[in-house]
Amino acid sequence: MLRIGFIPLDDRPCTSIFPGRMARIVGAEVVQPPREALGTFLTPGDYSRLKEWLFLVAGKVDCLIVSLDMLAYGGLIASRLPTVSQDEAVRRINLLREVKRLFPQLPILAWNVIMRTSITVYDDLTARYWEEMNRYSVLWAKARQGLLTDEEQQALEELSQSIPQEVRDNYFAARRRNHGVNLAAIQMLKDGILSQLSLTQEDAHPFGPHRLEQEELKRHIPARDWEQRVFLYPGADEGGLTLMARAVQEHHKCPVSVRTAFYPEGAGLHIAKFEDVPLGENVRLQSGAAGLGDHSPKGPTLWAAVLGPTDSVSGIDVWQKPDHMGLSSIDYEKLWQDMRAAQERGSYPVILDVVQPNGSDPALFQALKGRGLNTLAAYAGWNTAGNTIGTGLAHGALYAVGEKSGTLDRTAHLEFLAERILDDYAYQRIVREELAELIQENPQFGNRHHLSSEGWNELNAVVQAKLQAWANANLPLYSLPPVEVKAFLPWPRIFEVNVSCRIDGR
Repeated sequence: MLRIGFIPLDDRPCTSIFPGRMARIVGAEVVQPPREALGTFLTPGDYSRLKEWLFLVAGKVDCLIVSLDMLAYGGLIASRLPTVSQDEAVRRINLLREVKRLFPQLPILAWNVIMRTSITVYDDLTARYWEEMNRYSVLWAKARQGLLTDEEQQALEELSQSIPQEVRDNYFAARRRNHGVNLAAIQMLKDGILSQLSLTQEDAHPFGPHRLEQEELKRHIPARDWEQRVFLYPGADEGGLTLMARAVQEHHKCPVSVRTAFYPEGAGLHIAKFEDVPLGENVRLQSGAAGLGDHSPKGPTLWAAVLGPTDSVSGIDVWQKPDHMGLSSIDYEKLWQDMRAAQERGSYPVILDVVQPNGSDPALFQALKGRGLNTLAAYAGWNTAGNTIGTGLAHGALYAVGEKSGTLDRTAHLEFLAERILDDYAYQRIVREELAELIQENPQFGNRHHLSSEGWNELNAVVQAKLQAWANANLPLYSLPPVEVKAFLPWPRIFEVNVSCRIDGR
């Protein structure tokens, strides 16, 4: 059995639970640090405990997959504050040099986040600063490049007055430090410590300070390693999953290829909200990071249907626009027929639903009622396009490898598929907004960004009841088996949910 040592980005389900749930599909085991070592929400992870765990397990696993953000700062949220100095952060990730010295044959795959264009939200005030900092950072970068219009110059000056100096100072101090750590990670790859490195661009815009950083990072990456051992693409939370897909293929010597089809046809040319490159480029880069080739005569092929936006993000007010813009213009009957044709050719169908961020396209699930979604190799439709693409491709790759290698656990696959539908569609598109209404009606619950203890407890009960009821009523409509659902809010906010499914008789 393949054993993977895995240090996640934080303790959210998408980063700490998905890897283990997905690994079961192909008969692999994920070994992680104890939960208390990872911190939670605004509390960073514990470096000393992570260090202790690393030396304990490094000789007992087949490979290591490491979030450098967790090792350096204590997680994603901690990475957005300059609490840990650059020298200390680099010292922490250099721990992997000692691991490699002791276990020279151990492959170490790592990913690190390029900081997003704004700050962390944990109350209504920081929600306002989040929106303003998104615009400010874009205009700041355009000013550095001499690209500001007179109107944009005025907007930059107004934002400088509105956003407290401390907020801006902390933001840029964290950016500078994180950029230095990313350069140190590239050096670790050059020195042979890391066998693979993904630099994932968190929530961004076609303009911004991240673009200036990306150009410098690329200059430090050897040409022989670019898009071979180093990939830079939009994403964050899914980074460990794409590396796991690569590790599984290498372990089983079963290379997987991928062919993509975009719906509508021109969607691959558009830049999705929270991203800085066209959708087609993101799919290509994430496929490369996951080890998926264009064609492999010796291995299975994924057929990935990418459901994308009908236009690109533009302007500095993009963050003020609602995520869900109504029904899409996708021909779902054509999608279904194309998927059936791909299956008949022996390909494994995957649906990557990135019509809009932060949840599935409702029109898709209306159109697919009565269809057999149990034939899918993967479905994903959550958060940003990058998050969805990496999750869906990794799930599909593990399913394909499992079937070809004889290690497939089909029950584990169907459970994870049901979890994706319950999370990405039922929760993110339906239940989450119902929770927001309950918070409005009950001020003692806190706010959607940071719940009170009472609100957290009350809403957890609501989440459990609603998702179990939705599963009972709707999963059979998609030819999926009945499941026992366990669901709760992992952090005291309503942005994400932890949902696990168990098929009866498991």
